[in-house]
Amino acid sequence: MTDLYPEAPIVDTSPSPISRPDVRLGPDVRPSPDGSDASPGADLSLSPRVRPGAAANPWLERLKEHGPIALLVAIAGGLRAFRVGDCGGALIGDEVWYVQAARVIAGVPVLMHHLPSEAKSYLDPNSEHPPLAKAIIAGMIKLMGDREVAWRIPSVVLGTLSVWLVYRIVLALAGNGARMQALFAAFIVTFENMFLIHGRIATLDIYLMGTILLGTWVYLIGYLEIAAVIFAVGALCKANAVLGLAAVLFYELLMARSQWRHPNWRAVGRRAVVVGLFVAAFLIGLGALDCFFTEYRSPFAHLAHMREYHQGFKHVGKSSGAESTPLDWWLNAGAFDYYSLTSPHKNLLYRAAMNFYVIGAAPLAIAYAARQSWTERSPLATFAVASVLANFAPIFMAWAVFSRTSYIYYMLPIVPAVACALAVGAYALPRSMRWVFAAMFLYGFAFSYPVRFF
Repeated sequence: MTDLYPEAPIVDTSPSPISRPDVRLGPDVRPSPDGSDASPGADLSLSPRVRPGAAANPWLERLKEHGPIALLVAIAGGLRAFRVGDCGGALIGDEVWYVQAARVIAGVPVLMHHLPSEAKSYLDPNSEHPPLAKAIIAGMIKLMGDREVAWRIPSVVLGTLSVWLVYRIVLALAGNGARMQALFAAFIVTFENMFLIHGRIATLDIYLMGTILLGTWVYLIGYLEIAAVIFAVGALCKANAVLGLAAVLFYELLMARSQWRHPNWRAVGRRAVVVGLFVAAFLIGLGALDCFFTEYRSPFAHLAHMREYHQGFKHVGKSSGAESTPLDWWLNAGAFDYYSLTSPHKNLLYRAAMNFYVIGAAPLAIAYAARQSWTERSPLATFAVASVLANFAPIFMAWAVFSRTSYIYYMLPIVPAVACALAVGAYALPRSMRWVFAAMFLYGFAFSYPVRFF
């Protein structure tokens, strides 16, 4: 991603011949203490002795490199999959909309709760959102039966994959030398409560997050056109995925600010093609899905309905109790329960709220990332700031200008950006402080963990 800012220094991060596991030392040549090769016959009394085969053990190197993130992904998968089907058939949060819609698409018996009276079998009754995610849930119902595990398996997979994708995004931005920062960011999204809960329930939001993060990583490693299609797939699940594309474009704009007066028009042209490809893929995909799952005969008619619906989705009069303002979210206010069950044998609480230590540290971390972006041109810090602004500003403006109803879980796309900002800020602190924050964060996670059995 250097074509927008070619003046950035190129640093050779390849390992030296001495540390490279594929380079063997001859029997008469050993490394000297300062790293230079010792000539035959030199005094090697101070040289470290290398056991035969120790430098040529690729499995150990791979374990050190990939073991920590593999363990973290395994923990993330376990937390999201644990007793995921043990809610007694209850619909959690917006599952009352999306699972019901998937049941209609699948043609299985369904209660009419939260469905319009004119709902028709095999057609998506929830047409204020594109139908792809609901069609996937419907496919799982047809494959595995109408049960909780079938609804939620895709969410578990996408929620677990998101942890690995955050890790890869940090490495793509900061390089392999930032592996500990990448693990720190992945650690945040593994145990962040709201991110965890959405990886356990069948709503559109985790489909949105999985595709945004995949598209971002693919974009950052240079496959811009493929990323545009991935973002379009995300928008076919929930239209907010367009903000993921906006975030990476805004990131590149900030990184290339020294070239604003003399832009690289070839690079600008390629980004214009990416935007055009996203729009084309989205319209073609929406039109194809409409042919199967809705009564709309054109994607433009469907988009007009979506626009009309969301323009009318305004806060009027007394709050429902679940509603909150975008300003409330930074205080972790506006939290509400998706689902609560207390019995002699188990206690389930699915709550829409962020980990209070994460949201408490987020403003300071974002401010520090903004400073690092401006003074050091740190790619990771710049991306964190760009992603927060690209995902939060439109929601804030919709609430402030158009009185759009908002809920705290609209913060979900901002969680990975906050994790990146926290990774930037944490590694400016002493190691002991990082351990203290990690311990506090895990305490907050355990305090709010949604599944408890007595």
